[in-house]
Amino acid sequence: MGNEKSTDQFVRDMLREIKVPRPWEQDGGPQWKRSALRASSKSASMAGEGKPEFVFECNGHVIVIEDKRDVSKTRLIVDDVITTEYPARAEYALNGAVHYAQCMMANGIPQEKGIFAVGVGGGETHFEIAVAHVTSTLIRQLDDLDNLGIFAEDQIDEYYDVQVCGQRPRAEAQLDDVRAAAKKLHEGMRNYGSVENNRKAPLVSAILLALRYEYFDIGDLKGLTPGNNAKVWDGRIIYDAAEEYMRSESLMPNQKIGTLLDQFAFIRNSVALNRVHDDLGVSPLRWMTRILENHVAHVVSDPSLTAFDVLGNFYHEFISYGGGDGSGLGIVLTPDHITTLMAELIDISASDYVLDPTAGTASFLIAAMQRMFADAGDDEQLKETIRSERLHGIELQDKLFAIGTTNMILRGDGKANFRRDNIFDAPMAEMRGDRVKNDRIVHGHGFTKVLLNPPYSQSKSENTRGLSELAFIEKALEYLNPGGRLAAIVPQSAMVGKTTADKARKRKILRGHTLETVISMNAATFTNSGHTPNTVIAIITAGRPHPADAKVKFINFAKDGYKALPHRGLVADGTADSRRKHLFEVLRGDAQDDTRFIVRSTITPEDEWQHSYFYFNDQPPTEAEFMSTVADYITWQTDMQTHGHGDLIQPTTDGDDA
Repeated sequence: MGNEKSTDQFVRDMLREIKVPRPWEQDGGPQWKRSALRASSKSASMAGEGKPEFVFECNGHVIVIEDKRDVSKTRLIVDDVITTEYPARAEYALNGAVHYAQCMMANGIPQEKGIFAVGVGGGETHFEIAVAHVTSTLIRQLDDLDNLGIFAEDQIDEYYDVQVCGQRPRAEAQLDDVRAAAKKLHEGMRNYGSVENNRKAPLVSAILLALRYEYFDIGDLKGLTPGNNAKVWDGRIIYDAAEEYMRSESLMPNQKIGTLLDQFAFIRNSVALNRVHDDLGVSPLRWMTRILENHVAHVVSDPSLTAFDVLGNFYHEFISYGGGDGSGLGIVLTPDHITTLMAELIDISASDYVLDPTAGTASFLIAAMQRMFADAGDDEQLKETIRSERLHGIELQDKLFAIGTTNMILRGDGKANFRRDNIFDAPMAEMRGDRVKNDRIVHGHGFTKVLLNPPYSQSKSENTRGLSELAFIEKALEYLNPGGRLAAIVPQSAMVGKTTADKARKRKILRGHTLETVISMNAATFTNSGHTPNTVIAIITAGRPHPADAKVKFINFAKDGYKALPHRGLVADGTADSRRKHLFEVLRGDAQDDTRFIVRSTITPEDEWQHSYFYFNDQPPTEAEFMSTVADYITWQTDMQTHGHGDLIQPTTDGDDA
């Protein structure tokens, strides 16, 4: 492991990464820091000035770091308490940091936000980073970290707000309006409009499109009154505005517009939706339109929420409140932090041709489009090419097709080649852009990237064996050009190969393609969709047979910075950005971690392709662990001798028997 100076350097390197080039070391720093550390050494007497390894300040927060070269010396917790008694404060990193923080608080510091005490044990390969927040009255133990990224200037305030103060992350707070609007609209659609479950999300889609039309005025929605005809009903006005917006912007072919309008047609003639309701004083349609205008439309155009699947979240809320069909159809809506993660994992760029063959509400295409637009920069011609040529989706269900198409329009791309079809039946040559010239097939653009979240648990009987998650992966790989990359999020069980057919698929995948990485995800990832599958993200390169000696990266990313909370669902805990950064650093080889996080191994089709299957403990045993094992062995040996079985464990010395 090296000496403690190497651990000091490891910490310095992490601090440089977050732009803390010169932290105060030992007895350095301003006078207030030295005054706060008077009579606080870690010795039994506490005589003399305390000298932490590192102290620095960021946005009014003080951070104290102690480190130890032995990872087993990261912390000592006794009855859930970080003890600061001697000798624990001298022997353990976190305990020493907490001791210094308590002394500084007692001696007085100009900052008022308390102190983050950090204990680092180990070095670059084997390490732990333990954290506590210390005030004059409380020591709060926080989750371990992968790096020190949360102490960067642009992250520490939210980390403090979420982890210490218990506030909601800013992104979650921004989306509360959307969730509240979805709940309110669900109740209103049920109570005032008698809208069926499968029509709720298309109704929201139509209104949001109408709100985009420059000549639409909510004041024109007068409600159904005696004597007026269907042409001036609120539903007809909204329907016409949505149609005019799509046609005037040349957003998509007429056939596609017609398909979408078919999903909206019911609002024109629904008496319940168009009639002025006594409790509202207006029609339910006008009431709903006002809610969407005030609380939702701004979210769609918010640059900080460019990957947020607005309509997908509405759809999820409606089926969860209304007992809809999401679960029965195996629909698991992908959270936006996962869609953006997967787009980054396969490095989607402006030059790619991207396919989501089970597109649903288009959340993956939204994430891909925003990443491609960012890569295109100010090149508007390239952005237009991305819109018209480089984003493709397949979706079988009519209502999801309508939601997905609307989602793309609201995010700036109604021209995506969003196809109502089935991944197993869609004409691959047509989708890939192949054409015939002089009786020869000229290959088209093909696809360079695939993002996939297939329906889960569809292979429940003999008749549906072909609908397993591996079957979707196998088919999706056929769409890719050689060297193209696929990212799929599937249940862990899919990587086992539960059936004979799936075992054969695993063999076939390795014969034609290369498995690069499998990332085991947080078990709470799909909490907000009402599902709790343990999932993995598989990264596969198409068209290149898997070399027998190739080592696959198996990652345990269960600690991804998100947690499920009662009545709030899945929320970020303030560490998500730093944990994601660490993941990519390890994947690129820019940072190391031990086998608890990453295992690299060759594979066979018979293996279970997940971290837990290949995991082994590569950490050297501590002295205490070694002595405990020796003691166990001696106890066993004594017991065998005492019960007359010594001959079974005693090596023979008889020459005749040798």
